[in-house]
Amino acid sequence: MKQFLYTIIMMCTFSLTALPAYSGNLDERKSTAYPNPVERGAVLTVEMPSGDYGEVTVILYNTVGKVINTLITTNKTVDFKAPEITGIYFLRIMEKQNLIAVEKILVKE
Repeated sequence: MKQFLYTIIMMCTFSLTALPAYSGNLDERKSTAYPNPVERGAVLTVEMPSGDYGEVTVILYNTVGKVINTLITTNKTVDFKAPEITGIYFLRIMEKQNLIAVEKILVKE
């Protein structure tokens, strides 16, 4: 059991340190994901934060940093299917290598 917990902790630590960081104020760059919470398999709509962005990448991660879904778009809104597994997910919006916004997504029954 100890080895299992150690492995999970190490996976979380490695996964989170591999994610790009943003040194500015993310509150000024708020995105909107709705509905949130979202039902399993339902459509999740993401509105990009205000700003003049070109091509952005929208990445959905689970709590251990595994990429669940990735979309590249130039639109101000994006629709995609929510995961089939309930839980907490994180949505990152990136332009090139810069982190623009982070949203916590709750997937429910």
